[in-house]
Amino acid sequence: MSTVTTSGESTTAASPEEELIRRSVAALNAGDVEGYLSGFCPDAPRWVSGLDKPLTISDIRANLTQLTAAFDRLHLDEDLLFGARSFVCARWTLRGVHVGDYGGIAPTHRDIAVESCEIYALAGGKVCESWVYSDMTSLFDQITGRP
Repeated sequence: MSTVTTSGESTTAASPEEELIRRSVAALNAGDVEGYLSGFCPDAPRWVSGLDKPLTISDIRANLTQLTAAFDRLHLDEDLLFGARSFVCARWTLRGVHVGDYGGIAPTHRDIAVESCEIYALAGGKVCESWVYSDMTSLFDQITGRP
């Protein structure tokens, strides 16, 4: 069964795959990086637009640990989430306040709002591969104040 959700309003019962993604993101939103990663297979590649090689779980862990340390109130807002046939697609807005060094940039106390789209392939109750489409340069533009 497929579900289309916008701004937290569901039109039908969510699938187990959709609920897994929501549980994982809820853990991340609570600051629990390991809880987020517990929804992923240990060898799940994460393909990120603009990168030639996929990120490993260790890469993801390091990146999320840096983000949670550098941004207060780091939170993924669910803009849209739906799933079908062992895939889930979600549009997120990453929000937070820059309070720690990130990418060599000292804290600016600026708010961020970075949009992304992620596609998750699931098998055996875990994410076994994912694809991320976002413009992470917008994060740096926002914290440095570049137009």
